[in-house]
Amino acid sequence: RAYCQLAKCGPSRLSLMTGLRPAAIDVFGHSGKELATFRERRPDAVSMARWFKGRGYITRSFGKIDHDGWQIPDDWSAPPFAGREREMWEIYDTANPEGESIIAERWSCPVSQHPNVPDNHFFAGRMTEKAIDVYQNRDKAKPIFLAVGFRRPHLPFIAPKRYHDLYSPHKTWLANNLTPPTKSPPMAWVNSDGYLKSALRLGVNVPENPTDEDWQSWNGFEMRSYLGVPVQGAIKPQLQLELLHSYAACVSYIDAQIGKLLEVIDFEKTIIILWSDHGWHLGEHSAWGKMTNFEIATRVPLLIAAPGITPARTRSIAELVDLYPTLCDLAEIEKPNHLQEESLLKTLKNPLKTGEAVALSEYPRFSNKYHGRAIRTDRYRYLKCKERATGEIVERELYDHNIDPDETTNIAHQKENVNLVEKLDAQLHQAFLTP
Repeated sequence: RAYCQLAKCGPSRLSLMTGLRPAAIDVFGHSGKELATFRERRPDAVSMARWFKGRGYITRSFGKIDHDGWQIPDDWSAPPFAGREREMWEIYDTANPEGESIIAERWSCPVSQHPNVPDNHFFAGRMTEKAIDVYQNRDKAKPIFLAVGFRRPHLPFIAPKRYHDLYSPHKTWLANNLTPPTKSPPMAWVNSDGYLKSALRLGVNVPENPTDEDWQSWNGFEMRSYLGVPVQGAIKPQLQLELLHSYAACVSYIDAQIGKLLEVIDFEKTIIILWSDHGWHLGEHSAWGKMTNFEIATRVPLLIAAPGITPARTRSIAELVDLYPTLCDLAEIEKPNHLQEESLLKTLKNPLKTGEAVALSEYPRFSNKYHGRAIRTDRYRYLKCKERATGEIVERELYDHNIDPDETTNIAHQKENVNLVEKLDAQLHQAFLTP
């Protein structure tokens, strides 16, 4: 059960690649100034790529590994093959069906497409071919660190038709928890607060003092800002199913690209890690997209294969920040001193022993006015939100995953949970203090 440390691509990737938590990095958004300040303040925090390069590895990067524009070219043995500029908005050109894909204007980009084209019509397919070519024609006298980052299933949901045709959506696909949790404040489930200017530009009615219902009416605005989805108001079940269908097609499109890579890799000599930088709401809690501290936004897929590791599943909790030391252990190289977390090697060798591991995540809200932190134990998710300027606690949340896996009811304020909240609060506080 793996978790990201912050459900936004830039900070999450920076945390993974440096082996530091967002709180240590002090980068919670996509500010270039924050990034530059961190790199000036922590020159010791070398990236995973630079560390492996310094130990004799060829290091190559394809697609989105670091956030867009955040790559340090010298960390890699060759310039990163990062993708087309503004590649996220690469779409099928309906005006020129026989032509190449194009980059759409952000505010006139369709939310989904499924044209009848080959995989390499889009950059993801061409990038896969490039990564395979580099791998097969590498200097085999040296070990290689190959990082391949696919953007989908990120918005917009674009994938070739044959992947769309794999699925027949059904009403059972719809989220079970389409409304915010009972007794949960907007700062927990609103993930549209960073889109206020965009929302006003597109005609959303945003009252001066919005109610919970007002927030819900345009929640998930990252998705609502694409053509084909109402910018405000209910998203009807049929449209939700169409969006889920397109999302599933994107997942299968990327699965196919990963499969092509795996077909050429020498498994007996290769460590392989499949991960995602964050989770994704698909209607849960009225949200669409990322940027919350809930289970659905922070839990990520994580698969690790390595020589000498027996295939298995584990219920042990892991974090993306664990991957840097894990890779060092699996590759049998020393670890840098700056890493904050421990290797997962013991779990890989003994997957039935779950231990007492916890996962931490955090997210700022409303222009950094508030900052929420969460701890996920084996059974509970506990969240605490503070006002940054005063340090005042403005809300607590507690969800019992044994009886409420969809996190529908905040039980933090129930009298019978007073002692449990105090215990989890102390555990969260100590965990974020630990260097």
